[in-house]
Amino acid sequence: MFILLASISNKKIVKKIFIYIMTTAVKEYQQLKPRAIFGLNGKVENGVRQHPVTQAAIFPLGNKIAIADFKKNTQEFVAGHTNSISCLDVSKSGKYIASGQVNHMGFRGYVIVWDYESRKEIGRHDLHKVKVQAICFTAEERFVISIGGKDDGSVIVFDMKTFTPICRQPVSRAISGNALTVRPLHNNPYFFLTAGDRHLRLWSILREQKKLYVQDVQLASKSRQFYCARIDKKDEYAYLGTSTGDIVKIVLNCCDRDNVTRPGSSSGILGAFGTHNPRKPTGRDCNRYVNGVRALYVLEEGRLLIGAGDGGVELVEERTEIPLINFREYPGPTWPYLRTVKRTRVSGRISSFVRSTPEKFYICTDTNEIYMLNISTWVLKLMRTCHAKAVYFITFPKNYAAVFATAGHESIRIWSSNRKQELLRIMVYNFNCAAVRFAQDGTSIVSVWNDGIIRAFTPITGRLIYAIPNAHNKGCSALAVASTGRFIVTGGIEGQVRVWKIEPYRQDLVGVLKDHSGPITSLDINYLDTEVISACTDGSCVIWDISRMTRKQVVTANTQFMSVLYIPTGVQILTCGSDGRIIYWMVYNGALIRELTASKKSSVNCLSMNATGDFFVSVGSDLQVKLWDYNSGDVVGVGSEHASSVISAAYSPCGKMFVTGSTDGSLIIWDVPQDYWGSPNPGDGPSYQLPKAQPKAKVVQSRVDSGTRLKPAPGENINGLLKATPKDDICCVECPPCAKKEIKAADPFAECKIVPDVRKC
Repeated sequence: MFILLASISNKKIVKKIFIYIMTTAVKEYQQLKPRAIFGLNGKVENGVRQHPVTQAAIFPLGNKIAIADFKKNTQEFVAGHTNSISCLDVSKSGKYIASGQVNHMGFRGYVIVWDYESRKEIGRHDLHKVKVQAICFTAEERFVISIGGKDDGSVIVFDMKTFTPICRQPVSRAISGNALTVRPLHNNPYFFLTAGDRHLRLWSILREQKKLYVQDVQLASKSRQFYCARIDKKDEYAYLGTSTGDIVKIVLNCCDRDNVTRPGSSSGILGAFGTHNPRKPTGRDCNRYVNGVRALYVLEEGRLLIGAGDGGVELVEERTEIPLINFREYPGPTWPYLRTVKRTRVSGRISSFVRSTPEKFYICTDTNEIYMLNISTWVLKLMRTCHAKAVYFITFPKNYAAVFATAGHESIRIWSSNRKQELLRIMVYNFNCAAVRFAQDGTSIVSVWNDGIIRAFTPITGRLIYAIPNAHNKGCSALAVASTGRFIVTGGIEGQVRVWKIEPYRQDLVGVLKDHSGPITSLDINYLDTEVISACTDGSCVIWDISRMTRKQVVTANTQFMSVLYIPTGVQILTCGSDGRIIYWMVYNGALIRELTASKKSSVNCLSMNATGDFFVSVGSDLQVKLWDYNSGDVVGVGSEHASSVISAAYSPCGKMFVTGSTDGSLIIWDVPQDYWGSPNPGDGPSYQLPKAQPKAKVVQSRVDSGTRLKPAPGENINGLLKATPKDDICCVECPPCAKKEIKAADPFAECKIVPDVRKC
């Protein structure tokens, strides 16, 4: 081709031909658009913020900053960090965003300042080691203060006028612990407060001299670990939450930049306060918060909104009718100076309080849930949910795209794709659900868990239908359900594939298939229910004959297979693995048909195909979601909204959307472009049937009913879940323990199996 181009003398013709060749060789693909995103990182302290102008929620999600509009249910990302974001703050006017990250040991942690309107980076520095513990803007958006983690131990001041760091200083003394939080004053841009483990210091910034002055707050004999800090609007008092469950109140007295406080005065403690219990006598009437005070907010009229480590939320006020000096002879170190006005409880440890309106607060927990609390009516409402850890599996019911199920840490969750909300949550504490499937008739949800138990639940109320204990020795890892619903196939971490017969009142083991030497990662049954294929990390995929319980075919490759599936016709299979390749195989002889390179640097973790077999989706550790044309092998769509490795995916039965899940617990529903919905399979051709002969004698109806005319008993079906669940409501069900408790026998010799009488032996 290039010799032919070189022989043409006209340069314009050569240029046009070359451009035509290059444009036809590279296929263009569309950018996939998400319909809904369920994602949140609630483990970052004070990580959820609200923009003061647009009212959008801003929070970290993996290595990206998410900007979500709850009213429009839209979300966008700001990318620039190389690792997980550890702290976040928004300026008072909403013009800037500052964020810090955690990095691997020996590497630097970045601090980045963003412009909110353009969503672009305007400044950064990497002066912290490993981790940025906390970050904040001072008043008037003058400076950005950041403190490092335990491997760094320094405070850095970043000037917002020159966008450069101006000074650095050790944040703690040698006799105190690490700083955990930083809080600016409201009215003076040159003062800020740092608190942590036996650490409470007040700082002032000297811009011209590029120096920091610091003064330790006098805590008398009290030693505390401070988790959070808040300062009142007048900059007179500061309130700090401690690990011991009390509130420490200090007076600041800061007005002099050169001496931090007034000459001859210093900042000092007023007391450590708890809540008063009037039912107990004096000396025992002080209650403290369980697992420490994790979040604080200072309200008007001296009231405080307090969030505890056990999920308790309380609105308290000071007992101003009693002089504070009267508590000096109180026998305990914590004084009952607070009165509880209202209280409620949420799920998980509280990490953030965000004031949306004067009466409404967003409450974020470490279980990745956001609640809306109205402090006037004291009504608590769950707003946003997502998995707290990785999403291991996603599945849709057969021919029903309105709901889908996800498997994760300690839970199975059913979501509505139209309402964009969670409908049902089934909890099994301390265990992970490896895979979940709907029965073909929609009457049950079958799941496998890493404790080696197979559990089936009802689709509306989440009741436990049956449980098969000890299904696999080292835990279950994969699941496939037959179209008839009469048997299921499970895979274990020990490498065995087991077939189970499912009956209404009995579940039996039919056979055990042994050939793999590693954990089973994926299972799939063909549409005839005659074969099942298993993928394993040992680099092999085995096709099994279910009726004869024998091995039919084996395919091997130099990779760890992560996912495998049959195409709808059942004549070919698709595999993906840790080498980043997608491979087509022939079923009848195991021949390799085609190889596609999905990723050059990372693994492909999951595959899912639409019902017509025209398109399939692949997800991998490169954070990208790719839509493929099965026949041509070309990428027709790419989505890059995830912030961590994507490990699960499922195509909807209608072919108009698919769902992906990642290791940070986020879920994204993607819209498939209309050009790639797939064409329905052509119908069967005309066929000739012999005319039925008319019976000569009268037909006598058989008295024996084989069961074909029996109507199924009325029960729960997945089709009725949406009608049974009110809008903006979640049904949470706890699964009962499956292991039976051993009852001790009345005979004292029964446990050790000793027969006292020799004649009874």
